[in-house]
This record gives sequence, structure tokens and C-alpha cells, in this order.
Amino acid sequence: MVALMRYYSYTEFDDKGLEYIKTISEDEIRETYYSYWYEQTRNKYGKEYTDATFCFEDCLEEWIVVNWAWEVTE
Repeated sequence: MVALMRYYSYTEFDDKGLEYIKTISEDEIRETYYSYWYEQTRNKYGKEYTDATFCFEDCLEEWIVVNWAWEVTE
């Protein structure tokens, strides 16, 4: 079974303050946010607890909330 790439959209602002919808893949979120999220989570809970308890899906859920994002299903 092949997992399909998921995509998420959120509102972004350009340098003139105009809003637009930006869409990125879960791989882009993993590349740009996961290491930051992991480090912050590890600092809060400790490495052993973080490694045993959390995964990328937890990171993704937090990213969605922080960015008011939604999954693109089309």
C-alpha cells in the first residue's frame, strides 16, 4: 500500500500585507518545522519521553493548529 502525499493550505501574507492561500505538502512541513518542533518538545518533556511518546503526526497536528491550516482534499 502506497501512502498518498497530503497537502495543507493556510492564509499567508505577502510583503504588501495582502493575504493569499499557500499550499504545502506534508514533506515540506517535515523539512521546515519538524526539527524545531522536536527540539522544543524534547526541551519540555525530555528526550526519552519525547522519543517514546511523540511522532510526526503529533507535530503535524500542532502545525495545523498554529497555522489555522486545513487539509486539501481536491
